[in-house]
Amino acid sequence: MKKVMQEPAKIHYSRWESGNDVNWYTDDPILTRYAKRYLSQAVLDYVQDSFKKTGALAAGPMDRRAVHTDREGAPRLIRYNKKGEEINEVWYNEGYRQTVKDGYGTGVVAYRYDETLHEMIPFFVNSILIYLMCESEPGFTCPVGLSQSTAFVLEKFGSEQQKAEYLTSLASWDPEKLAEGATFLTEIQGGSDVGAAQTRAIKNGDHYLLSGEKWFASNCDAEIAIVLARVNDLPGTKGLGLFLVPRTLRDGSRNSVTIRRLKDKLGVRAVASGELILDNAIGYLIGEEKNGFKYMAEALNVSRLGTGLSGIAIARRAFLEAAIYTHHRDTFGQPICRYPMVRETLLNMITEIEAGWALAVQTLQVFDEVHTYGRKNETNYPLLRIFLSLLKYRGSELGVSAAKDALELHGGNGYIEEYVIPRLIRDAIVNPVWEGTANIQSLEILKTLSKTGSSSVIQYLKEKLKRVHHPELEESKSFFTAEADRLEQSMDHVLDQDADTQNALAKKLADLMYDVSAGIFLLEEASYDLVEEQDGRRALAVEQWIRLKFDRSADRGILSNVSISDELFDCLVCFGKKLVWS
Repeated sequence: MKKVMQEPAKIHYSRWESGNDVNWYTDDPILTRYAKRYLSQAVLDYVQDSFKKTGALAAGPMDRRAVHTDREGAPRLIRYNKKGEEINEVWYNEGYRQTVKDGYGTGVVAYRYDETLHEMIPFFVNSILIYLMCESEPGFTCPVGLSQSTAFVLEKFGSEQQKAEYLTSLASWDPEKLAEGATFLTEIQGGSDVGAAQTRAIKNGDHYLLSGEKWFASNCDAEIAIVLARVNDLPGTKGLGLFLVPRTLRDGSRNSVTIRRLKDKLGVRAVASGELILDNAIGYLIGEEKNGFKYMAEALNVSRLGTGLSGIAIARRAFLEAAIYTHHRDTFGQPICRYPMVRETLLNMITEIEAGWALAVQTLQVFDEVHTYGRKNETNYPLLRIFLSLLKYRGSELGVSAAKDALELHGGNGYIEEYVIPRLIRDAIVNPVWEGTANIQSLEILKTLSKTGSSSVIQYLKEKLKRVHHPELEESKSFFTAEADRLEQSMDHVLDQDADTQNALAKKLADLMYDVSAGIFLLEEASYDLVEEQDGRRALAVEQWIRLKFDRSADRGILSNVSISDELFDCLVCFGKKLVWS
């Protein structure tokens, strides 16, 4: 039996005019709750002010500047100076330059390498910061994510000299010493087929000379790039090495990398994405020649994490703007948030965000276990690869669907540039493409499962189910126990098929894996809330997730007359009534 208590934290969306009136950290109950549960008290105390300041920065100055950069202030390539000399520089507006200073000044890259505390700062901290900024300016957070990836590769595989000379610049708190990073791998003939790369690297003393073209290079004027290039004639990715290619050489001269042109993109216009020509550019080998693709794959994993979080962040911004707008917009004598279909859309949006965060948190926990705390093993590393692909695939898709839902809830105003929704849609739509499409992510999952089988995933899910103890969750626990068994059967079935059939089923399997995994993780979070806080809100989110993803009734819910009650709407959408279960 449940009884309704007071409403200590209900959000009254009508008190805000837009999402810019909100602190995106302190006024986000999902984000603050996960920070409190998964960060140690020492770490949380250390970074809390940065979270709060970033929440205000992203909602205020950063977002205002993003409007200008998206329209009139997009980057431009300056090929020549007034003397006719080729300078090959990218022009950025002054607001964007300030965003770069402010954004990196939050510690979004630097915190991972901060040694002030007696304990390591997990990547979860950096992820919260990039998430907050993704709600405002994914065009800026793309370079941030690339800088994180570049720093991560040097951290894991760079020489001590490379770390001292370049990693310290990538992780600098000082804007005058800061260097941004980038990853250059895409070539016109390759795309997702990285092994088709033709850029060549020839050894020349203590460095290599790289020649070739890169077709789509974001943050193309970054000071520190990591570049894939062919070092021998071995087929595919086996012949690729990874190189550190600085834009400015040690003697102060410019490296031989030319930006041929900038891409005219649909969205994320703040990031300069260009076509590059390398003409005997100086590069320094990272690690061993034979492991180049392996190293770049780790950079892609960091980027995929950020891309998935970016999708969820855009969904959160879209939900926030839609919730505020529908509480203000009156039609036929009442705010439109009172109408059943509007309520259902908002309810489904926040349920998707809750499920996305439940999977994202588990991904981050495994990431830190493997890469921050050095506990990589034969079980957790394959799990990480699978969770990263699930998060990247469905988190990216969520950003697109939520932005579309927000546009519809705004009506015609959602199509007008004075509102943020058009920019959210333009920025969201790239995430399903960047760092590997849904098809590629599904094949990545299949590739990992073919090596490890289904047991590690299923065991992880069932361990989470064992942690669900509250009696009010028994029905949901039984449901997901059965779904985990069904998932195992489905995974084993797919792995028993021939290669073509496996490929045909891969995306369907990935969707099932996400729906079941996110549901189980959300269920465990709900159990924690009930036991520790006597809060039943996430238990309702679990029930809604089951209805949303697993209700396959023949009448599609029509004959059951399901509607959204005031209690359910206030609890999930408005984070309102705190439920105590007895």
